[in-house]
Amino acid sequence: MTCVISVLCLVLGYALGQDESLSSRVSNTLLNQDVAGLQQELADLESKLIDAELNARVQREASSELRVDLADMRKEASLLQEELTFYKSLMAPGSLTEGLHVTEFDVQPIDDDGQYTFELLLTQVALRRSYINGDVRLDVIGRFAAEEADKEIDEAVLSLTEMSDLTTYPLKFRFRFFQDVAGILTLPEGFEPDRVLVTASQKGKDPLQVTFPWPAL
Repeated sequence: MTCVISVLCLVLGYALGQDESLSSRVSNTLLNQDVAGLQQELADLESKLIDAELNARVQREASSELRVDLADMRKEASLLQEELTFYKSLMAPGSLTEGLHVTEFDVQPIDDDGQYTFELLLTQVALRRSYINGDVRLDVIGRFAAEEADKEIDEAVLSLTEMSDLTTYPLKFRFRFFQDVAGILTLPEGFEPDRVLVTASQKGKDPLQVTFPWPAL
């Protein structure tokens, strides 16, 4: 009897051990499945985060490009508006005095040796426009730098012939609506320009003189 009970106890203990082992394996399997599921969810979330960050970057770059494009378009629109106003003034002079006009003067440095490009814009205001012709003279007015600080400096007037290698002077023009007159000039060393005197002479008319300040460059 004692032997039977011992055998039963052994069998029962073995069975209980097998149940616990099976339960542990099942629990481990379930835990592994949970871990795998969580890892997959984590991978999905990381992928979504990367996509969200990429989309945000693309949107920021697109927004920045749009702002640049918008600024360029506004600048272009402003220039077009200026051109439109200019052409309207040519086509419909309104209260402007009829005849030849020196509308603009521009100068830009070429290098540090006092060499510049210059450009004049000549226009004709008239209800009925015919071709006009004549010539243009350009004088730069300024002063030479003083050797002594308290020395008074006389004003100097330099003709374009003194600042360029022109073979033909005065400069000629012939146009119906408008014309650019351009060239290159070189200021002598130590000369400080103050303003530019433009004298435009149309054949059969009194000379037109217009003064422009030398731009701050």
